[in-house]
Amino acid sequence: MAETKKVRVLYVVESFSTGVYAIVRDIACNLDRNSFDIHILHSLREDSPKTIEQDFNQDNITLFSIPMGSLKAYGKAVKAIRSHISSFAPDAIHLHSSKAGVLGRLALPKRQKTRIFYSPHGFSFLREDVGRIKRSIFLSLERLIHAYRPATVIAVSNGEAEHARRITGNVITINNFIDTKQFTARRGQEGPYIVTCGRISPQKNPALFNEIAMTLPQEQFMWIGDGPLRDQLTAANITVTGLLSRPEAIQKVMEAKLYMQTSLWEGMPVSILEAMAAGKAVIASDIVGNRDLIQDGETGYLCDTRSTEAFSRRVSELLRSKEKRFLIGAQAEAFVSSHHDMRKAVHTYERVYYGDSL
Repeated sequence: MAETKKVRVLYVVESFSTGVYAIVRDIACNLDRNSFDIHILHSLREDSPKTIEQDFNQDNITLFSIPMGSLKAYGKAVKAIRSHISSFAPDAIHLHSSKAGVLGRLALPKRQKTRIFYSPHGFSFLREDVGRIKRSIFLSLERLIHAYRPATVIAVSNGEAEHARRITGNVITINNFIDTKQFTARRGQEGPYIVTCGRISPQKNPALFNEIAMTLPQEQFMWIGDGPLRDQLTAANITVTGLLSRPEAIQKVMEAKLYMQTSLWEGMPVSILEAMAAGKAVIASDIVGNRDLIQDGETGYLCDTRSTEAFSRRVSELLRSKEKRFLIGAQAEAFVSSHHDMRKAVHTYERVYYGDSL
């Protein structure tokens, strides 16, 4: 009997850290090894894990590092991606993050008939750290690159899908997910910290996190991670851990009293999924992606990023009532288990890469 030909999938990933890294890893490493060959072209950042080789150590996965993070690297990146497309001859190409979405499509040979998928993981035109004109330029660039090389947008949340339809009608939604088996709720073993996890960058809005901590000087806050805006975390009651291994970060989240996230924009944050899976009550910014996870007052609370007072009030409310934060944490845990299961999501990705219609 002839051996069944494997489906070849090429990933292009510019933002190879934090949540995007986790999602790419969990898709690639859980696809059927007998059915898929995976080729991953990735950029590196200061906060990219040091465990990349071991995280992707499977005989059907090959890794290549290609700088894509700066303007001066774009030309060489396009040439390198094009070379890999030619040699690997993928059946499907999956582009992760806005820069990869542009560079990967510019690299495609004109007659390439490969299925193309694009996951923005938070559209750049939703950024709140830049002005309206710049956001308009980002939206125009998304429309231009789609006109040049159409792709199926795989949105990671319903909110992201709504914005994707401003660019194309060819949109499917596969919610971000986690392996819930890694998490065990520890409601009787809380530590003292109100925790967040992520890169200390404009997207994560450390200035607001710092302001909230300053309004509650009697409480202890922790930022798990590091990044270029670390100097904005000046409050004396904030502990910054620096970069931790994934098991270390998960352990800190599981020991937290509350989880708080102040991001200005998201696709669907893996960090919140993990906190919910750990049975933590979450207080988060009222933005795209977060709204798909948090039903206000049931699986957490949503707050306006312009209101330090709103965040501080919700934190104080939950700290006063262990019963309430345990109830919300339990409801959050049940929601993630029901709606964001890794096995179901990976099976859907397999169908997409096969070319099946959903």
